[in-house]
Amino acid sequence: MKPKHKVYYFRVALSSLVGLASGIAGLTPMEGLSLFLLAYFLVTPLSLKLWGDELKDIGLMKLYREALGSSFLALLLIWTLVINLVGPGVPIYVVRASQSGIYPIQTIDGRTVGPNDRPLAGYNAVSLKLSGHNIQDIYVGSYARTGDVTRVVLGHTEVTLSKGEIRLSGVYNLSIESDYRRMSELLGNITMFMNGTLIINETMKLNPGGSRKLTYNSTVMEVSYTAPGLLSVEINSTRDKIAEYPVSVFISSIEEKDGYTFVFDSVKPFWKTRTARVDDSYVVVLPPG
Repeated sequence: MKPKHKVYYFRVALSSLVGLASGIAGLTPMEGLSLFLLAYFLVTPLSLKLWGDELKDIGLMKLYREALGSSFLALLLIWTLVINLVGPGVPIYVVRASQSGIYPIQTIDGRTVGPNDRPLAGYNAVSLKLSGHNIQDIYVGSYARTGDVTRVVLGHTEVTLSKGEIRLSGVYNLSIESDYRRMSELLGNITMFMNGTLIINETMKLNPGGSRKLTYNSTVMEVSYTAPGLLSVEINSTRDKIAEYPVSVFISSIEEKDGYTFVFDSVKPFWKTRTARVDDSYVVVLPPG
């Protein structure tokens, strides 16, 4: 076997092992690709240690480029195969509807998801605007039985409704893209320094353990920096202020239907034709029956 072929098969084999480990361990795409890059670049020094005399006439750059495409394809093939064999699969929920309206989501076998369940990335209901059976507009939300005090959990946010009042609270991780985007919309530009200090909108400085209380007309918002990268937010307002900042960053609407209260997120999922994606889950709009 030619020396460079040894490097080729060594790199492809190691990339396949990375794909196998990534699939079994359930690594995120970023984690799996980082492990792949580490393994890819380690092959060259390991190969030189094992077959240094045979590889001395091959340039270092050629060794690093050897099997680049094949290694990446091997990673994706094995990783995808393992996910399909041992992974939980893609969570899919359905709504059987012929017209626009508010609907709890259902499982594939037709079971309606109850108000205490939140399988769809923290949601259990949708508000649909349909054209035929195709999605024209969609919001995701959560619902609970209406009472003197009604609580729903909307993604990472707990919403409490009582006597015209509304309270929102939640903890948001700035390392999670969706949380970071929401906090940026709520607070403006957020910069975290190596020492853990947060600079918010270039004017507000927060150290871990610190908090600030802000007032917008009758709405009070308290932001606490509970730990590096974690923000705790509490907002107290009235239900007539849901279209106003800062409540509007979290809620698009509150609806009453059949003894239940539905609260819908201000952030829309991505949708196309009949399918909407919410994080790594999907909602499919099907005809009734």
